Amino acid sequence: MTAAEKSYVGLAKQTAAGTPDTTDADFKYLLFTQGGLSASPVTLPIDMEVGGGALLRDIVKAGVVSGGQLQLTPRPATLGLALYGVTGKVVTTDGSDTSYSHVFTLDTADNFAAPYFTGRSSPGGLWGEQFQDMRFNSLALAWRGGRFLTGAYGLVGGLPAKVATTTWAAPAKVDGGPQFLAPLGAIEIPTATPAKVLSGSFVASAQIPLDEQWIVGSYAPDGLSITQKAFMLQMAVKIEDATLFTKMMYDPAAGSAWVASVFREANIKLTFSTAQLAAPGKPYKITIAANGNSGDTANIIWTAAPIQLQAGRNVIMNVVGTFVADSAGATPITITLVNKTSAY
Repeated sequence: MTAAEKSYVGLAKQTAAGTPDTTDADFKYLLFTQGGLSASPVTLPIDMEVGGGALLRDIVKAGVVSGGQLQLTPRPATLGLALYGVTGKVVTTDGSDTSYSHVFTLDTADNFAAPYFTGRSSPGGLWGEQFQDMRFNSLALAWRGGRFLTGAYGLVGGLPAKVATTTWAAPAKVDGGPQFLAPLGAIEIPTATPAKVLSGSFVASAQIPLDEQWIVGSYAPDGLSITQKAFMLQMAVKIEDATLFTKMMYDPAAGSAWVASVFREANIKLTFSTAQLAAPGKPYKITIAANGNSGDTANIIWTAAPIQLQAGRNVIMNVVGTFVADSAGATPITITLVNKTSAY
């Protein structure tokens, strides 16, 4: 039997669509617990026809797409690839202390912009595959008190190819960096008001309608155009007074009468760190922020589900924060990642 632990999955950013990256040094390989990248042929059965008998007459290949899902514990270096993939723009600052700060945002000139990646896969080390023109269509980060930050990446791409793995040197380029820890995290709504969060998640998605990517004359999808992006926070919060419940369910101004106004608060702090340091006195860290405003111009809208009580348990409120467009036209989300990677 071949162990799954002998497998490798790697990613490298392309310079453009249709130009797969074949430079070994550009690839970063991921540790993951479940999933993979693979080719997925699109097959079509010939329609049943009068006079054709009881069985299908034929099945043909009509196209091929590549991609997959990876469940993992995010590491600082490769997490940057996923963040770049779901936002579309990155600006890197050299900390001059062995660390780098990467700021991921939406491109205000083109919110739909996103890089293309080349994927590599070697299941069990038995063969090699290359997948060009891949884009991230989802990124999920999840946390729970006393545990690691966990994640899931989703990618969809174009033409696959069988390739040799002799030059990959994947074992030396696996991202085995430190893990982010919930005990080293902080969540405040608004800033300087800590929320007692038991668990939660941040989900980013890019809508890529595959049924609109196929063009006549090609077996592979064309361009993988993004038609929508979304960012959302979900948290289970331990409730010890009525303030947050009242603002989300009744009145953003904390009045007791129900009003037809939503609670908007983007002056938040959401950060997770590692126990290891990227530079003296500076841990690896990820910070997620919105436009920082409160009230009508805040670009996170909060809603809450009705509280369900259970005997012998705490009072818990499940809340959802949805990022909306910034009214001033600025980027609606800013994600800062501190690590030792010089560029993306």
